[in-house]
Amino acid sequence: MPNLNECYRTLELRVGASLEEVNQAYKDLVFVWHPDRIPESRDRLHQKAIIKLQELNAAREYLQAYLQRRQNLRSARRPAQRAAAGQASASSPPPKQTQRASRASRASQSQSAKNFRQRTKSTQPPSRSSAPPPKKPVAPTPPSQPPSSSPSSQPPDSAAKRAAKRWRTGRAASKQTSAPATQPATSSRPLTPDHSGVDWHGADLQERDLSGRNLSQANLAHANLKDAFLHKVNLSGANLAHANLTRANLLQANLTHANLRGANLACADLSGADLRGADFTGANMGIGKKVIVKLTGANLSGAIMPNGTIHT
Repeated sequence: MPNLNECYRTLELRVGASLEEVNQAYKDLVFVWHPDRIPESRDRLHQKAIIKLQELNAAREYLQAYLQRRQNLRSARRPAQRAAAGQASASSPPPKQTQRASRASRASQSQSAKNFRQRTKSTQPPSRSSAPPPKKPVAPTPPSQPPSSSPSSQPPDSAAKRAAKRWRTGRAASKQTSAPATQPATSSRPLTPDHSGVDWHGADLQERDLSGRNLSQANLAHANLKDAFLHKVNLSGANLAHANLTRANLLQANLTHANLRGANLACADLSGADLRGADFTGANMGIGKKVIVKLTGANLSGAIMPNGTIHT
């Protein structure tokens, strides 16, 4: 599993860089290290560029997921923090009022003690031999406690404390009702979201992560998929006519019988992709006669190339 600091170092960034800085650094380094920019005759440097590109893809994917989770947590905490601050400011009295109440309480206790001593002296008999036994002095009413000491006057828990209690209660309940360790955990959310047949004509999907999605028979004509992460995506039979796939990552993607007429595939990575029967008529796959699309391990059986010939 990648390390956070190592991912920042791979993209030559300081720790804590923003998502925009991560994406920009990835673009700059891919432009420098893309294997298609290195002649195949220089085999050692070409292999080094392939490994570097894989490291850049892994670092960018990890940092994108990490920064998105951190942003979601911050957004969830802000309402609770604002509610807690408002509750604390409303329940706590001003410092001057607290000091005045304390002085008044001490003065009341001192006056009650003086009254008790005076009543005790006035009821004491002058002589033990002649006077009847004195009556027991009535115990004075104890001074009233300050309102802050009664349990009912305690300030209510803040919104943050109540949220923490609910979280702990829900976590304990989920542990009690969880399945045994021997049984595999199930999730109601599908592992690969199904977008088959969706109509995203002309949609702006730049830098979106659609890896593993099912987009078979989808309409993505004229869509902007520049720098999109489409690893292992299912685009069989999809309409990608005139789509912008510049620098798109299509590693091991399924593009069987896809319509890629007039698409811009400059610097796209189609390594290991299934391109059987795909139509690349008029697609931009290079500069002049030089192909700048990575097709390492791709299956082009029956594909229609940009010049109209069928690959065998």
